[in-house]
This record gives sequence, structure tokens and C-alpha cells, in this order.
Amino acid sequence: MKKLLVVLVVLFSMVALGACKKDTVVEPTNNGELIDFGDTYVQKTKIRVWIDDEAGDYMAAVIAEFNKVYPNIVVEFQHMGSVDSRNLLKTFGPSGNGADVFQFPHDQLAQAVLEDLVYPLPASTQTLLASRANPLALQIATLSYDETAKSFDPSSPNAVERLYAVPMSIESVGLYYNKDLVSTPAATYEDLFTFADTWNAAQAADGSGRTNAEAGLYALGTSSHWADSYFMQPIYSAFGFYPFGANLNDPSAVGFNSTSMINALTWIKTELQPRTTGTGSHNSVTAGANFEAGKIPYIIAGPWNIEAYKAAGLNFGIAPMPTINGNAERTFAGSIMAAVYKYSNNKEDAIKFVEFLNSDIAMQLQYEYKGKLPALNTTLLANIEGVNEDTNLMAMAQQLTTSVPMPTIPQVTYYWGPGEAMLTDVWDNNVAPSVAVVTAEASYRTGVGLSEG
Repeated sequence: MKKLLVVLVVLFSMVALGACKKDTVVEPTNNGELIDFGDTYVQKTKIRVWIDDEAGDYMAAVIAEFNKVYPNIVVEFQHMGSVDSRNLLKTFGPSGNGADVFQFPHDQLAQAVLEDLVYPLPASTQTLLASRANPLALQIATLSYDETAKSFDPSSPNAVERLYAVPMSIESVGLYYNKDLVSTPAATYEDLFTFADTWNAAQAADGSGRTNAEAGLYALGTSSHWADSYFMQPIYSAFGFYPFGANLNDPSAVGFNSTSMINALTWIKTELQPRTTGTGSHNSVTAGANFEAGKIPYIIAGPWNIEAYKAAGLNFGIAPMPTINGNAERTFAGSIMAAVYKYSNNKEDAIKFVEFLNSDIAMQLQYEYKGKLPALNTTLLANIEGVNEDTNLMAMAQQLTTSVPMPTIPQVTYYWGPGEAMLTDVWDNNVAPSVAVVTAEASYRTGVGLSEG
């Protein structure tokens, strides 16, 4: 009995002790230290970005810098060719499943707006870029658009001028020359033709006994072909021709059938053609390969050719386009730009990202990784280390001071085909310029649904 009593007492004591421990609250001490849980509970957001960067190292560097400013925005990058983004986004429609930010060239802007893919950027972004962006690039990225009528006519009742994209780089064609073959590049076509006549008649270096012209090694070539209206616009401009009217935005005034175009085509046929392809067709000479191989002195090319020329070890320079009869050649200026997808589910963060692409650090990285001319105003280029010392890009920047913005109205799509056919007829088929311009005008007007009046 005594043993049973002892056991009961022990059990009771254990239960009581356990209950006492359970009810005891131990107060933590932190010696007055303040603990901030703010970062722990900040919700991260995510945006998807489509940029043309196959290696991915450029965008990795940009995103790392972006996250220093916006650490709570997760950027999901996917390489996408700049000409592919628009077509792919069209398949997503208003689902919101496409990229939040996408990249494209200038000539796709109006079409992307028509297809309801681009979100107009806020006035605050436009104000920010007004003090930073290259004015020409900003002009290319700005459109007057009537969403109700789907019209880019500034006089349309509900037309509003808005900034639709952030220009990243700006570019133009120029006169590239081989420094081993040319000491001082020609400043006029008259001087260039004098040089070409001597060069073309000289014996080719291949030991064949042929002249340079007979070997197809003409002094001047183009990295495209001689019926490409983009490359021929500098020549057209020297004769006063600009498509789509004074502001390059009037679809009813394409202007093929004009005195200025007839004069330009006449000069091309009588002065340029004999010194470039002789009796060959407009695309009969592989000037691109010949220049890259160091076999010809001059070529009209763009910044997209620089990487290949450098890789080939070519000692080259870039000069402004030469004048014709004392008249300056004004090239088309183009831009690669980034926009916010209209059906993005996170437009606020997407806007922050495209604005960041215009920052000094993002432009520095674009130059370092891509070698492109930043779309910044001239004074800010000094902030981008290496750009002002880059003689090739500075030559392009000089050319851009006289360039005109590439037309971005949707009807420009119908300009290139008739323009190429017109030049081909004159160059290859000996069609009179006065006849070729009438045919081109009619072809364009039919394509856009305008009367021939």
C-alpha cells in the first residue's frame, strides 16, 4: 500500500511539473536591437522581355544593373529576333501571355500600332526622353494616331501624338572605304567618279590581265543592290525627292511621278551605272564580298556590316555620303526600339524597364556588347565611354546630322516593291525614267487602294 501511494505521488508531481513548464512564457531579449522585416515581406513582380541577344550576355548585364535600381522586379529574358517579335505577339492577342517588353526595328512601328500591339508610353516617359534621346530617333518613335479611325493622318478628328517606343540605337548608311586603297575619301561624286574611271581601267591584281572592270571589281559597290530604294534614297535626296511629302507621312503623296525622281533616275542611268556594273544587271556584282576581301576601294554599307569587316581584318573607315552637283545626300535614319506590349499584365514595371534602356549605364552596355551607336543626344554621348573615340560611329553620327527619319506610316510597305521595279526597269531594261515613274506611281496607288488621279 505504501508503494502504491509513493507511485501516485510521483506521477502527480510529474504532471504538475509538466503543466507548470507549459504555462511558462520565456521573454526573448534583443538588448534594444531593432529588427526590420520590410525586405522579407516585399512581394516581387515579374516581367518578360524579348530582345535580340542570342548569346544573352548583353541582357544579363543590363538586367543586373536594372535590379540594382529595382531589386524587386524579376526580369525573365528570352532571345527573340527583332523582326520576329511582332509576328509572334499577334498570335497571343489580348491574352496577356506575350512579352511585356519587345524590340523591333523602326519600320515595323506603325504596323505594330495598327495591330494593337503597342502600349502608348505615358507623358512622363516622353518628358524624360525629350532631354536625353537623339531627336531624330525620338521623332521616329513618335506617331500621330487616331485609334478610332485607325488613321495616322495628323488631321484626323481623334488623332493624338504619342511616344510609342524607346529608341535604343540609331543608324544610317555611309560611304565605307578601304584605307589601304584610298588615302582620302571622296567628298563629292564628281571626285569619286574621277577616281573610279582610273581604278576601273587599271589592271586587276589577280594576274589575269583583265582590267578591274572586266574582273567585276568596280571602284564603288553597295552591300545591298542598286534597286534597293533604302540605299538609293541618298541619291534621290540630292535631286530633291522624298517619299510621302514634306513630312514623310502623306500616303497620297508617294511622289514617284515627279521631276525630281526623273532627274535622279537619269543621273543613275548615265553616270552611276557605267561605273558600277557596266552592262551588268543591278545586282550582278558581289560588292559585299569583294570589299570584305579587300579587293575594291568603296562600298555603301550600314553599321550592321561593321562586325564582319572587323572580323575580316579589314583596314576601313567610314565617310559621309558624297555630294552630287553640290547637293548633300540625306540618308534615311533608322532606329532599333523597345516597346511595352499593349496587353501586358504588368505595364508599370515594363515602362520602368524600357525607360532604363535609355539610361547611361544601359547605353554603355549596348555599346560594349553590341557596338551600336546609342540613341542619345550629342551631349550625352560623352557619357558613354569609348563612343566619342570610335571613329566609325562618329562618322555615322555625322551622317545622321543631315539624315531624315525613315517613314513609319503603314503605307511604306507598298513603297519598296514599286520602287525596286522602277529602278530595275531603268537599270536592266533601258526603260525611260519618264515611263518608269508613271508605272511605279500607278503600282503604289493600286497597292494602297488609291485612285490614279
